[in-house]
Amino acid sequence: MTQASEAAATDTIFTRDGAAWLPTSAAMGPWGDSLHGGAPAALICHAVEEAAGADLQLARLTMDLFRPVPAAALEVSVRLLRRGRRLAVHEAVLSSGDKELVRATSLHTAALPVSPDTRAAVCPLPPQAGMEEMSLADVVSAQSGRALPGRDGLHLRLMVRRDSGLDGGGAGGGWLRLPLDLAPGLPLTPMVHLAALADFANGVSQRRLEEPEGRIGFINADISLHVLRPPGPGAVGLISRNQHSPEGRGVVSAECWQPDGLVARVTQSVLAQPAS
Repeated sequence: MTQASEAAATDTIFTRDGAAWLPTSAAMGPWGDSLHGGAPAALICHAVEEAAGADLQLARLTMDLFRPVPAAALEVSVRLLRRGRRLAVHEAVLSSGDKELVRATSLHTAALPVSPDTRAAVCPLPPQAGMEEMSLADVVSAQSGRALPGRDGLHLRLMVRRDSGLDGGGAGGGWLRLPLDLAPGLPLTPMVHLAALADFANGVSQRRLEEPEGRIGFINADISLHVLRPPGPGAVGLISRNQHSPEGRGVVSAECWQPDGLVARVTQSVLAQPAS
């Protein structure tokens, strides 16, 4: 039995109790009792998308991850900072009790027809057909021989068609998808799905220390998702690379692709540290 198949049977990241969002076991991360960053990213994206309305499209979502998000009742508050004819800016705060956990700003813009970019690049990843799809847990185990911690969590539910990386080389790419709903009766929209996957950029590009032998862990303190065009349904191709300084500061940058072209770019400020 694989590590992923031992996970609980829940098919949603959260459940609802009035205004509260209750994390399921699928929302967990590999760091004890806190959630994976993709879970609050998805929740905040859903909240600002609802606030902006259907006539505007998400152009940027930036999230500052102040504290680990606990497996506890969560609330999201959204307020409008600016609304014009062509754009809207919102602020969203994720909290538990009286403790603020994540603060985000979003930019939504109107769609206006312009001439197409004739320089649009072809997706550099190989077609998904013919690539074996495995859970992230099984890919990491096959590449490194180590098991991801936990019996359930977003890092164990992610499905990957690996092209490269996940082996400590500091860069990687592949097709990613999360076969989960946000909450019962609330599927992950393509945009919310993209926001959840944006948190995986640092994991895809993990790096190995040369001396002493070991890995460098990258804990992202933020996520900035810049959307070129609305994503479609299905898997997203993530190509990620990281750099870090001797002082432990790092930057992760990633491109998000679908078969018909580039969808978005992701940047993360990360804290680099030796990992066991």
